[in-house]
Amino acid sequence: MNKILLYLLALLPLGLSGCEEVIDYELRTDDTKLVVEGLITNQPGPYTVRLSTTKGYLEDGTTPGVNGALVVVSDNHGTADTLRTVGDGLYQTAKLQGTPGYTYYFKAVVNGATYTAQSFMPTVSPIDSLTFEYKQGGHMEDEGYYPIIHFRDPAGKGNYYRWNVYINDVLEPDELAVLNDDIYDGNYGHANMQFALEKGDRLKVELYGIDKPAYEFWIALLNQQNAAGGPFESTPANAPSNISNGAIGYFVASAVSVLEEEVR
Repeated sequence: MNKILLYLLALLPLGLSGCEEVIDYELRTDDTKLVVEGLITNQPGPYTVRLSTTKGYLEDGTTPGVNGALVVVSDNHGTADTLRTVGDGLYQTAKLQGTPGYTYYFKAVVNGATYTAQSFMPTVSPIDSLTFEYKQGGHMEDEGYYPIIHFRDPAGKGNYYRWNVYINDVLEPDELAVLNDDIYDGNYGHANMQFALEKGDRLKVELYGIDKPAYEFWIALLNQQNAAGGPFESTPANAPSNISNGAIGYFVASAVSVLEEEVR
């Protein structure tokens, strides 16, 4: 599978085609910290939080899960959910339902230390459509059907997004695709995806509306990944975070727009 690249082409008078933001963080590998990975969406639950510890990004193996913690997720409308342990540092909700416009609060007590975070769930515009452009292939390009995602950004700057891509129900995990609306605010946009599909393949795209702290986490991790020359085996110990008390990672509330199409 070729590397996934997203090129945003907004219908603007000046014909601007994209922007790039770089957030610099010095990469260190000697710290060991708690890592939080939590996502609340507007899709039906349950939702999962994973607790683990950092390892240097040059070390082999996956990060070990942290079990035996007390994990609670609540919202600003009075619902509090104590998550149940499901193994390998995974904790799962029982009753919480994500709703756009709500703020969500995370709390974990690990070996007597308390870690907290909060995240606002913004709305997200539905993906308008998925289309496919056939290319015969050539230099640095495979023959096949190249997907194009069509969507509209709501008026008002300050919208942030992340994409997930599934090909034939398999998540492409090694790509970070994060966007902001600095150049196409309020416009109809197109995201051209630089990989080829064949007839009969099914493409599913998830568009997540995220808040600014989540965007800064993912764009900084992407920059660090590029500097390291490839995907991390684990989260670097100095990655940005919205978690308190020195932990790293993210706790994010995101509305999701999902669309799936088959190449015909």
